[in-house]
Amino acid sequence: MKPPEEPTSTLETARSRVPTLRRSLVAVLPFGAQGDDPGLRLLGSELADVLREQLGRDPAMQAILISSDFLAKAPPHAIELICRELGVGYVITGKCHFFGEGASLYVELADTRQWHIRWANFYRGQAHALLAGEGELMTGMVQALRRTLAEHPPR
Repeated sequence: MKPPEEPTSTLETARSRVPTLRRSLVAVLPFGAQGDDPGLRLLGSELADVLREQLGRDPAMQAILISSDFLAKAPPHAIELICRELGVGYVITGKCHFFGEGASLYVELADTRQWHIRWANFYRGQAHALLAGEGELMTGMVQALRRTLAEHPPR
């Protein structure tokens, strides 16, 4: 009986021992603003950053943020093309606007395979409270998104 051949390098040995994991790729787009209010635009970008950071801490997920400047210069079908090229399975989008006395945020998660909305929520007058990354509202949003993403196979 012939002994098994030795790997040609320690890198090959390491690669053969590492299991390959399939992870969902989630694009968190900067949240837009209803109207031209610069404060709402800034709030939307900051909220998207906080959400992306919170989702990025989960080892089972991989999140990327696509620049709003890039999307502003791209053709209308850019999101679909970007998702296809990068292999993005899910897109999180949102919009900030004033409701009553406070800023509100509408957020949705779409599955790029069928472009169906899988999860959505409206945070009426609570947009500023979501900026607290470790706060109850942001934690609840992140948990709801993780649950929804776990229900569907990764792309």
